[in-house]
Order: sequence, then structure tokens, then C-alpha cells
Amino acid sequence: MAPKKNGRHARILELVTKRSVQSQLEMAGLLQAQGVAVTQTTLSRDIRELGLVKVRGRYQPAASATVPPPRDLRRSLQQLVVHSALSGNILMVKTAPGNAHALGVILDSAEWPEVLGTVAGDDTVFALLRSATQGRRLLRKIEELLT
Repeated sequence: MAPKKNGRHARILELVTKRSVQSQLEMAGLLQAQGVAVTQTTLSRDIRELGLVKVRGRYQPAASATVPPPRDLRRSLQQLVVHSALSGNILMVKTAPGNAHALGVILDSAEWPEVLGTVAGDDTVFALLRSATQGRRLLRKIEELLT
């Protein structure tokens, strides 16, 4: 079973590095054209196992995902953030569907001292902060970048 999986993973990585693959449906079609039948569940698991992230609407390996330099942080946040709120030492940031992972990568790469780590779903990022006081400071910093 592993050789099939490894081969499928190699083809998926080849696809996302050579093409702009924007959805799982598109990826499944491209794999099918190469003779690789895959279910949505398997493809979703493969994407997670490979650590692919969606950046600017297309899948990329996390290691090669272009994380914006600090001067572009404002623009990236403005493009991705829909809403943010704070509860104690947890910051919640909403994005459009499919963009939370990219925002998580961006927040992690910003290396803000207030942030211990992030967890990203489909449209929500939770950032664990060192303290509630630092959370309020970070929320203000993000809100300033959004204006």
C-alpha cells in the first residue's frame, strides 16, 4: 500500500510545483488524467500529510510557500483577515474559506513575541498568546495593520 501512496504523493507534489492547482476537485481531475484514481477523502488526507498550504488561492508545499516580508505584512493581512477578536490569551482571526492556513503561516513567520503558536482550520486561525495583556497589544497591532 505504501508504494501507491508514495507514488501518489510524488505526483501531487509535481502537480502543485508545476501548475496552479486551485482546488481539490481540480487536483483530482489532473490525477485522474494521469491514471491515478483518488477519492476526495484520500486526497484531503494526502494534502494534509504533504503539508500543502493554499496561498493566494493555489496549493503549495509549506516549505516553499511564499511568506511575505514584514513590509508586505500589512497588505497580506488586509487581503486575508475578515474579522478578529480576543478571548483572554487566545486571538481568533477569521478569513475567507480556504485562507486560514496561509494566514497561520504568515502569523508564525512574523515571529511576534506575543504569539506562542497558531492553529489554523479552513477559515479560522487561533493564536495562543503569552498573556491576555499581550493579546490586547497584538490585537491592536493587527487592527492598525488592517487600516
